[in-house]
Amino acid sequence: MFNPFSNLRGLASIILILFSFTANANSCVTLLYHRFSDTAPKSTSISPALFEQHLQYLKENNFKVLKLDTMLTLLDSNRLPDKCVVLTADDAYQSIADNAYPLLEKYLMPMSVFVATEPVDKKYPAMMSWQQMRKIKGNIIQFYNHGTDHRHLLNTGKNEIKAQIQHAQKRLDKELAECTNWFSCFLYGKYTPDLIFAYPYGESNSVIMQQVKNLGYTAFGQQSGVVSIDSNRQNLPRFPMAAHYAKFSGFKTKVNTLPMPVKVENTHPIVTQNPPTLKLDFLKPLNKHQKANFNCFVSGGVNMVWQGNQHVAITAKKHLTHRRSKYNCTMPSGQKDRYYWHSIQWINPKVKE
Repeated sequence: MFNPFSNLRGLASIILILFSFTANANSCVTLLYHRFSDTAPKSTSISPALFEQHLQYLKENNFKVLKLDTMLTLLDSNRLPDKCVVLTADDAYQSIADNAYPLLEKYLMPMSVFVATEPVDKKYPAMMSWQQMRKIKGNIIQFYNHGTDHRHLLNTGKNEIKAQIQHAQKRLDKELAECTNWFSCFLYGKYTPDLIFAYPYGESNSVIMQQVKNLGYTAFGQQSGVVSIDSNRQNLPRFPMAAHYAKFSGFKTKVNTLPMPVKVENTHPIVTQNPPTLKLDFLKPLNKHQKANFNCFVSGGVNMVWQGNQHVAITAKKHLTHRRSKYNCTMPSGQKDRYYWHSIQWINPKVKE
């Protein structure tokens, strides 16, 4: 006998599947590398062999590794694919050309590199030259703004911050323009890259973020987490990949993460009381299992104070003693081997480096 509701149930199942896919799809994991070397300081390095393991895993598990500008365009139009990943590297070290670029070519995966221009202009031996950058620039490697001299912007005045960013952009535009002579520029026009900035050390505050926004830039920090449509476009997250943070087991967990279902507020990241408190409001109340498995991590542990099943305040049990400290919070997503993730990097300017 014909049952008119059977088709409706089937349609409802399809809608639910599509809704789940869409909810997962419009987010992207962005990874942050620095050096690719077995001999450079471990705190900012990954071995080339381990980096190849990262790329091989992404390829074998059908991740969509996108250019940074492509990711941002798709994010704005709500069209990011599931299992989306972007690779970035800060500081334009020589090991990018020597060790990372050949592997990226092998696996046909793009990487965006943020350049502090003064060390390049001064020809520091640890950095790539402009000539090397022009040689590898293209579909595999793209270059963006990391300021002029990699200074702490929190210790810098508003006018000088503007000068740092704009001078670096002028140097990038001059050295890495796609047209190499006046005739090609006349015929085809000069390539104008997207205005994308990475804060030195991942440090900023609400005033600096607003200034960067007024200058027309999207910007990235160094707090871990997943980029989504709700992310702050002047403080987008990236998972650091160096030292023990780059271990293969942790890497697999991180590239499969999803954005924590919370109302994203532009939390002021400067420590004004120590330890600071992070307040999270979930989009809907958590069930018993979710609440029991929501965890936050910082050295020394955290205290969590819940208000019902939808609001939580997280405070470290001990004072934060470093200039930069992170609260990392996770919760099972309900999908196999996929966790929700949310992080904030607290900055204590009183601690000098």
